[in-house]
Amino acid sequence: MEELTDMIAPSQNDQDFVLNYLENYGCSGTSFGDFISAEGPAASVEKLFGAEFFAFKHSKFNVVIHRSIHHPIIPEDLMHIVQFVTGIATFPHERKPVMKTPIDSTVEDVDKWVLPQTLRNLYNIPSGTVNTAKTNSMGVVEFGIVAGISQKDLNEFNQLTDGPSDASLAYTVGTFAFTPISPIDGECTLDVQYIMAVGNGVATSFWTINGWMYDFTTEIQTRQSRGKPVPLVFSMSYGWAEADQCSITGNGTPCSQIGNGSNSAYVEAVNTNFQKLGATGISLLCAAGDAGAASKENLDCNTSPPIQPNFPASSPYITTVGGTMLQNGGTALTGDLPPFCTEPGITCAGGGVEVVSTVPEALITTGGGFSNVFGQPSYQTAAVNAWMSSGALQPPAQYFNASGRAYPDVAGLAHKYMIVENGEKFSVDGTSASCPVTAGIIALVNGNRLNNGQSSLGFLNPSFYNMAQSNFNDITVGNNTGTEANGPGGKDYCFTYGYGASAGWDPCTGFGTPNYQAWNTYFKTN
Repeated sequence: MEELTDMIAPSQNDQDFVLNYLENYGCSGTSFGDFISAEGPAASVEKLFGAEFFAFKHSKFNVVIHRSIHHPIIPEDLMHIVQFVTGIATFPHERKPVMKTPIDSTVEDVDKWVLPQTLRNLYNIPSGTVNTAKTNSMGVVEFGIVAGISQKDLNEFNQLTDGPSDASLAYTVGTFAFTPISPIDGECTLDVQYIMAVGNGVATSFWTINGWMYDFTTEIQTRQSRGKPVPLVFSMSYGWAEADQCSITGNGTPCSQIGNGSNSAYVEAVNTNFQKLGATGISLLCAAGDAGAASKENLDCNTSPPIQPNFPASSPYITTVGGTMLQNGGTALTGDLPPFCTEPGITCAGGGVEVVSTVPEALITTGGGFSNVFGQPSYQTAAVNAWMSSGALQPPAQYFNASGRAYPDVAGLAHKYMIVENGEKFSVDGTSASCPVTAGIIALVNGNRLNNGQSSLGFLNPSFYNMAQSNFNDITVGNNTGTEANGPGGKDYCFTYGYGASAGWDPCTGFGTPNYQAWNTYFKTN
């Protein structure tokens, strides 16, 4: 990572100049090469950046943050060095609602419930598989002012699914709430319950980022430099349109008001940090999105352009996870059933054929597509070319960049997961489910490598694209032309252009879903 940082960082003289400049204004900072973490009295920051701070209280949560009503103006003396500034006027991303349905509204569905047992059956994880590597770790990251889970809900979930009775988080980063009431939401609950169920026994941390993707990457690097724990695998169930990143924490304002930056400068800076983190042995996984190729920017199918990529899903240094569902609801789970599956009206899935997750059968349509910012990395060129010539459904050529980074890389089930939230059982859909599940599987593989004296996997994509297709469960049926269920009762959705599944890699489900034992065997020697 140091070599990469040295390649992109300003000169030491420039770094020292910025640090001295901050000090002259009564602020202090620490340089990490390509970014500086700084702090100081509000009056000093106001004078330095033309800011004006006020206390802002969230309309729903009892949380107060201090932000400027004016966006920072980078001093002229620093403009040749500083690209953008965060943490002054940028507001935390509002946590997204998970696509969930109360149990009483779903018992008549023909689709069967997904539990950890379903996932183990489908993804070739032997019963009783538990991590034993003491240095192994994984984490989930949430973006917002505050986030958390309920230990009581986690305990009930494990009781209903025959999970471990002693599961708990190893540590938390950021503003966390261990409470069974607000601000607990389905996203946090889903992430924690399923990454821990699949990555059984792996130390799990929970990160709340008061900002967006760049702030997340710098928080990791800051903790690394200070010798604080950082997980070896991250699951991120968040994203937004690649072309609109600078509005997501700028309260609707463009990047030009966040300093000298631009949208492309922001995503490229984040992408560079993703590359650095992968080089330190961290595997970063993110959800492909839940509104098809259209993305959440075009839920009514009337926006131009009709399809657009998500970020960070489009980053070539992220492993992006698409979504599947079981065809015709799958087959029933048999044998020694966990308690939830014995409840009246409940049938749990034991297996079946996976197809692309899409409305109206599911509440979401898996994201997938091609970046308009990042070129196509060499590791995936052959796979993408094979899909392009496969005859699978494609949008009109003017609507996608066939030479861009293509995603997702892999996929997992994204329909009808059972979670426990505030003591109530819900059905949940989303690549927000497939991502932590896949991350949990990677964490198990990491544990086996660590026990064998090997390093953690780190950046995964070149290995996945080098694997034989037989190491995945190939998904060949479906497309991502749909959006997601929205509006009153979640009954509004539409269809526009999108991509079709095919044999081998495709922009709906990547190479397919995990095969734990095949991955484990491959990574023993690769």
